[in-house]
Amino acid sequence: MDHHKVFSTNIFVLDNFLTESVYIGIKKYIELLWKERTPVSKWQSTSDLHTKPAFGPFVNLILDSTKEILKALDYQETHIEITDMWATVLKPGEMHMPHTHSNNFLSGVYYVYSDKAAGITFVDPRAQASVLIPRRKKVSNSNSNLLVYNSNPNRTIIFPSWLQHWVSENKSTNNRISIAWNIQLKGQVGEHLELQSANFG
Repeated sequence: MDHHKVFSTNIFVLDNFLTESVYIGIKKYIELLWKERTPVSKWQSTSDLHTKPAFGPFVNLILDSTKEILKALDYQETHIEITDMWATVLKPGEMHMPHTHSNNFLSGVYYVYSDKAAGITFVDPRAQASVLIPRRKKVSNSNSNLLVYNSNPNRTIIFPSWLQHWVSENKSTNNRISIAWNIQLKGQVGEHLELQSANFG
């Protein structure tokens, strides 16, 4: 029989994302911000890291990777822009509640440091798909309504901004350091002939 997988939710994983020199520069920058912080739980930096010179090579890699994703999904080439970028440090015992990233097309996360103790969990956006779940021989992407990716150092994960996700409790004795960002399309979106278009300046 033919097996058609339709209405896909696309998640892209890029391991070994940064060279050592770029990684070291970014890590030092975040560690400096961390030292100068006002003590709070679930510390996050300001959301303008993509404008900092130290993040230039990192930003270029993200934009190039996003263009490859748009090409892989057969979208027309369009201008893209990082709208926000921020660092997060989760101390032992901290977590992030379920959320989405509004007003953007794609979002991403890069793991500066983690010992895999607090991965990212994605939720099946089709609520109806969980009405009846047969017993599983093994858990796979095809039969699960939750999907967890390990927070491996030097790993990037890019996903639709509307996809609900959360970070489980950091059960490590070490801080979990990550960088997240949002990307929006610029220019015409959709088709005029379908009466479903917009123009994002």
